[in-house]
Amino acid sequence: MIRKILIPVLLAAATLAAPARAAEPVLRVVALDMEGGGGTLYVTPEGKSLLIDAGSGPPRDGGPFGRDGSRSGVDRIVSAARSLGLKKIDYLIVTHYHADHIGGVFDLMKAIPIGTFIDHGPNQDKPFPDEAPDSHSNQMVRDSAVNYAKYLAAIKGHPHIEARPGQVLHFGSLTATVVASAGKIIDRPLPGAGGKGQFCDTPPMVADGGYENGMSVASVLTYGKVRIAAFGDLVWNREHELACPIDKVGHVQILIVTHHGVALSSNPSSIAALRPDIAVMGNSAKKGAVPATVNTISHSPGLQAFWKVHASTVDPDLNGDPRYIANLDPSPDHGDTIRLNITKTGHVTVTNSRNGFSQSYDVK
Repeated sequence: MIRKILIPVLLAAATLAAPARAAEPVLRVVALDMEGGGGTLYVTPEGKSLLIDAGSGPPRDGGPFGRDGSRSGVDRIVSAARSLGLKKIDYLIVTHYHADHIGGVFDLMKAIPIGTFIDHGPNQDKPFPDEAPDSHSNQMVRDSAVNYAKYLAAIKGHPHIEARPGQVLHFGSLTATVVASAGKIIDRPLPGAGGKGQFCDTPPMVADGGYENGMSVASVLTYGKVRIAAFGDLVWNREHELACPIDKVGHVQILIVTHHGVALSSNPSSIAALRPDIAVMGNSAKKGAVPATVNTISHSPGLQAFWKVHASTVDPDLNGDPRYIANLDPSPDHGDTIRLNITKTGHVTVTNSRNGFSQSYDVK
């Protein structure tokens, strides 16, 4: 259950923090409104930047526009980067090749320089033999193949890393330990993990929303004592492998909710292993935030807060306190974000850009 937490303060009041606290260098994180696509930006105190996924990318036809005039997810990424003083993105992790994660890469490369590209290697999507050739799922598979070929051409000549389970990547003071990639997982528990898994009798799931989802580059990001789970669209069965019979990941302080909060992920065994203090979900008005996911995460022991990029119009009864939601639908979507400032000692301040509502936590 979500516990009562520190007293809410407005963003303006957050600037009045005690000098000792204010002097601590912070990792800045922006959960972007990518309309149900992937997109989270991390910037270290020394200015190193990491973007995980780039959304779908195509510009909007008409409005509504972002508060800063942005017309697409790419505009929103660039706007967030500029607001944090960035002139380039040092590293981009493309978790997998579905259009809602890779589609924005090509326009983004035209808008802002990108240093190193990180992915899971060759596209592995497969057709759905039980569906019509022109079904949405099979069109998604064809798009993955097209996107991957286009991606290889676009990044030619750029530094490129194929992530492998167990690999540790360094982005200044932020590190990422790859726990799954290309359908494989780490072969031994991370430090602090290794306990017996819970809810290991959770039945496997036949559906996965497309084979590429299970290929996602899944990482545990570490900044000081704070660990952040960023698993892309890693699917239910792969999550189970990480959590059972032995928990290979362990407790994280922050969970970027996997797969936008759809029912194909957030296996109860995985949430029990991660035991997040703070959850941030990159859903959209009609995608993600399904009852099973919201309820599983909301009832996780030790959870202090659940922040959402969008209100759901499908299950509005599950939205909760609107102060913790960046974009309230069906009112105009202005591309508002959830922003986190994180110290190495575990002090986390989360701010909703829509209303300036801010909340601080000391995570364990």
